[in-house]
Amino acid sequence: MIDIVLCASGRDEVRIVHDVARGSSGRARIVRRCADLAETAAVVAAGIGDVVVIDLAVRGLDREAAAEMLRGGAGVVGLRSEEGAAARTSLGLRIVVDASADVEELLEACERALRPESEEESAGDAWVQDTADGLEDLPPQRAPLIVTWGPGGAPGRSTVAVNLAAELADAGEPTVLVDADTHGPSLSQMLGVLDESPGLVAACRAAARGTLDDETLDALVPAVRGRLHLLSGIGVPARWAEVHRSSLEDVWEVLADRGGAVVVDVGAPLEEDEDLSYDTAAPQRCAASLSAVRRADVLLAVVSSDPVSITRLVREHERLDEIGVGPLHVVINRAGPPARGERVEELLRSRMDVASVTILPEEATTCRRAAWDGAVLAEAAPRSPLRRGLRDLAARVRAEHAADEREGSGAVAEAADAGGADPERAGAGVAG
Repeated sequence: MIDIVLCASGRDEVRIVHDVARGSSGRARIVRRCADLAETAAVVAAGIGDVVVIDLAVRGLDREAAAEMLRGGAGVVGLRSEEGAAARTSLGLRIVVDASADVEELLEACERALRPESEEESAGDAWVQDTADGLEDLPPQRAPLIVTWGPGGAPGRSTVAVNLAAELADAGEPTVLVDADTHGPSLSQMLGVLDESPGLVAACRAAARGTLDDETLDALVPAVRGRLHLLSGIGVPARWAEVHRSSLEDVWEVLADRGGAVVVDVGAPLEEDEDLSYDTAAPQRCAASLSAVRRADVLLAVVSSDPVSITRLVREHERLDEIGVGPLHVVINRAGPPARGERVEELLRSRMDVASVTILPEEATTCRRAAWDGAVLAEAAPRSPLRRGLRDLAARVRAEHAADEREGSGAVAEAADAGGADPERAGAGVAG
């Protein structure tokens, strides 16, 4: 027998309780009727019930709350009304039924909610079968997620992110630059954006409600220079708690579906101390950095050409291995006397697994002038060696991702011919 925890509006609640009591034939029972989200969450935390049936219009319900109930061990079935905002979203839930569904459909949904997702869906096999006739049926190319990260201090992460995004945009790629540094957001100031709004917070809020579609995102990523668009940061670091990892995952997916390229600037810390310090769910201070680094198609580790920054990167390499990051694409910034960039490259390769190394020269005066003008290097110093180095880096990133996309498409085609490979693994992008 399935024990159901119910949280629904008055009319639907009465009908569902009556229908389950009269028409379930002993397959299920209502063990708790909850008045609001807080009571429902408390019941799930206490281990009461097998399945939660909850109205998607319940006040306060979002993707984070739904994910927390799933993490609590309960199956979750959403009830969707025919009208209102809840009619346009599933909040990431795998199983959603109409609030007016009959008791048989509701019980089948509850039974499905208790089955593992791997047993519930075989979409991968169906997708491979659909592609067996040719590559024209492949899904559209997704935007690579290019993440600029680096050890603590100021190695130049934001400078690389801004100018890399600008070079990609100038090369014809519609590019979205995302300020996901929750410790020190700065990209709006660097680009001279005067009317700054916390775009990342708004995007996460819309994702949590399940309303982050192309139209909503277009309003949050205004064009700041040609094909370059900006999703501004959280404004002030104190708003970091409004950025949740589950919402960020949806933001990355929606951005990737737009095509072009996505460049994300993140902060240095990668700790997960909240998991150790709290016995209940807690917001993570470094959620944005962790989410982006794990999701990255291309991870650029920016390190300054000085002993402190180099040592910090070598020490952080173990943490990156724990997260699951592959070989790094290292950017050695501010290279110059007394340590040549080639010497720093040799040192790093002797201590860690490095996929590629880019050496950028020291040009402090040029960067300060660009920052004061709110301009990118392509505008402030188009002939500078630093700008040329960043332009070459953008070209390599584009070429490498394009090559991996071609290899991925070929692998998917071979899988389709063979009739059963894992399409996600076959279509993976550049290893971060």
